Amino acid sequence: GGQWASPRMEVSSATTQDRRPVALRMARHSAALLVLGLFCVRGGLGQEVLLGDNGPSSAALSFNPATDPLADVDTYKLLTQADIEGQWSQDDGRNVTEKMKELMSFGSITHVDVKLVGFDGDGNYDLKVDEADFLRYFETVLEEHEKEAMVVNAKKGKSHILPIRKRFFFRVIKAKASINEDITNRIRSWIVTKNSNDIDEAIRSGSRVPVNLVDEVIRKDYLSGDLSQTHTIYLLNPKRVVVKDSPAADADPGAGGGGGDPKEKRNPVFKEGDNGGFQDTAWMDNINENSDDESVVTYSYDPTERDATRDPNSNPPCGTTMWAGRERYMWIDLTAGPVLYGPHTSGEGLVSEFSIPRLDNFQVEGLGYEYEEDGETHHFAFVQEFLAEVVALVGKTCDLMIEPSLHHFPVPFVKTLRLHLVHITNDPNARTQFADRSGYIAGMPKVKLWDTIKQELGHRGAAIAMQGQTILYNRSVVQMDECKLCLAAYAASLRSYTSTVLRGQLKTQVHEYVDSKELHYQLLSLLNKQELGLAEQLGIYGWQPSQMMDEEAPFREEWTIPVLLFDLEDSSLLLLDRFHQAVSFPEMVLAVQSKAGAATVDFSCNDDMVTLDAADATRATFASLLQTGWGVSATHEHFSGKKNKMEVNYLWSVAPTPFGPFSSSARLTFALIDAARRNVVFSSLNASIADVARIMAQFDKFGKQMEDVLLPGEHLHFVRRWNVLRFKIRRTSTYLSLLNFNTAQYYARSLRHDVRAIRNAVLRAGQFVHSYVGCVHDDEPSVLRFLIYVFAGGALLIMAYVAVHNLLHLRKRADFKKKL
Repeated sequence: GGQWASPRMEVSSATTQDRRPVALRMARHSAALLVLGLFCVRGGLGQEVLLGDNGPSSAALSFNPATDPLADVDTYKLLTQADIEGQWSQDDGRNVTEKMKELMSFGSITHVDVKLVGFDGDGNYDLKVDEADFLRYFETVLEEHEKEAMVVNAKKGKSHILPIRKRFFFRVIKAKASINEDITNRIRSWIVTKNSNDIDEAIRSGSRVPVNLVDEVIRKDYLSGDLSQTHTIYLLNPKRVVVKDSPAADADPGAGGGGGDPKEKRNPVFKEGDNGGFQDTAWMDNINENSDDESVVTYSYDPTERDATRDPNSNPPCGTTMWAGRERYMWIDLTAGPVLYGPHTSGEGLVSEFSIPRLDNFQVEGLGYEYEEDGETHHFAFVQEFLAEVVALVGKTCDLMIEPSLHHFPVPFVKTLRLHLVHITNDPNARTQFADRSGYIAGMPKVKLWDTIKQELGHRGAAIAMQGQTILYNRSVVQMDECKLCLAAYAASLRSYTSTVLRGQLKTQVHEYVDSKELHYQLLSLLNKQELGLAEQLGIYGWQPSQMMDEEAPFREEWTIPVLLFDLEDSSLLLLDRFHQAVSFPEMVLAVQSKAGAATVDFSCNDDMVTLDAADATRATFASLLQTGWGVSATHEHFSGKKNKMEVNYLWSVAPTPFGPFSSSARLTFALIDAARRNVVFSSLNASIADVARIMAQFDKFGKQMEDVLLPGEHLHFVRRWNVLRFKIRRTSTYLSLLNFNTAQYYARSLRHDVRAIRNAVLRAGQFVHSYVGCVHDDEPSVLRFLIYVFAGGALLIMAYVAVHNLLHLRKRADFKKKL
């Protein structure tokens, strides 16, 4: 019931008859994808059914992630001799360069469903859009979309681009008409009921609608579809809320027709306006017969209705027009808004009324202008521009939510990940206490920050951990006065900043802050010196010096991430680097809290300054922990390969996310969970591919290829291992596309056994390769060489003549002396 598209497919049609062959081909392609998904899922006994890819189906029983989720067993040794001597022994005849080119072109396909709600003539302005027509815009607008995975904070000397190609595969479908009707009625009923006493204020300032009113409907529809292997973006176009200006008329929730008079028959034609973006509402007087007494109520969504962790006494957050669920769905209301939030004085990422396409941002050219064909009304003056902007919005959503950039690379994967909170405080009533290895100690005070993080990650990290991985929680309380090394590191990192403020008159004010890089340097230096015993003083179990700085990070057994929270009783505001409550580093997370209360930051929401609670660093610490442990980049950060720089866009920063100053939520959504697991798979896969590349280039400096130095027996073993390695890489790509990260991680980790076998084969072949110093022979005749030989020969003759002449002269002198 939908249309599929990828950035390289060609879909061009104008009439329904022209679209039938295209739709038929797309339907067949959708069926093929479904069959592929059925072939790749695990069977009832936890074993995989693997067909195709030139791999024998009987050998599939050896690849079982259910019994060996961490791929500790070398599956090659479990293959039968018949399987090994069969298709695994076939050589494709390509050289090393061609083989490596295939490996370096690894990629995955992400399937995205774009579901239209209110685009069948039952939504705002009776807009009607065909799926195939909408699909063409994905081909045009997203043709130049980013094709590679990007890293925001690449290591010095490393590229921001990973050798991993990504590709989006879109399908445009229409939702049931009842969904749009339900959403429209819910929004209108809430606004009319909530503002029944002062509807004029709602008309002037707009209204806030609880986000769960719409999210309940969308989530129910998503779960009924059972599309766990795709992401779904709902584009909502409900009718506008039109109410009478008189408060007495608002008592009847049915007044106004839910956003337009039912007698309205003709559809206005729009074009992009040039009046500075301000809406000209004079044309609305002609839509309804009684429009003199009616007005449109704008609205946005209040995200705090679903967030029980927020302090009810804090300032209300920004309104939003979009939302993301914990499952793989999100929705954007194109009728809601406009909203305005972003940097207050200067900065990137501002979200304005033009950041999200709304039909109200287009100006009416004529009310009676219609084009009819086959009995249908086609909007053509504004639909093209509007749909192009909507598709661009979908592309930004894919960059920020579905396939975001990596914060850093590689991301270590360990069997046992220990998260350790070190609560450093100067509270005189606190005393130093260490929990045992299970994280328990009697009488230890509770910390809201730590309780929230454990609740979101779940028991043993079940919400985010990979299959076979265990996440443990531990904590300790450290009295700052009793930790001299902590005081030394803290004092060395204190800085001051002088600024001029206007408070009646110009005054100079000195602000203290903590230099996070200096604090990290001091603490890391002290922790790495085991003789100082700082790790024991802080109660950190499993600390290893420079534990992140080795190439085997993706295959570690254990890893401890200390979360160092400086909880100060000072009433003055103290932040990290003047702006942050928590900062992520590769080895640890640094956070700071104080008793300064609410503090304003250089961000605004609808001209209101955004504040942060200096006494609660929960969201910032959770976000930094996701960056350190799983390489999850901030929701508003994306690295652009075309511009070769990081771009900031706060489009999705009001949705449930712990990143950024606008959200009040510390919840995990599908975007964060999928990004964390995908980053781990990418790291394991890249480690094996990079190792293979180094091995295959072992003999390049000798001018030899791998095939030239391998003995016949070793070459056959190499071919078999190479075929198994290729098979596992293709399986990794397939399961990444199916969003089955556990099975993809199994195949990515299993590659290390084949890489090790190939390395051993190369080392054995290297025993017969030796370097020597020799002359360079040139078989072609050369005049220069002839002249060199002539002059060299002449020089030798002259030297010989001189030597003989001197010898004869000496003999004559000796004979003369003898006679004398």
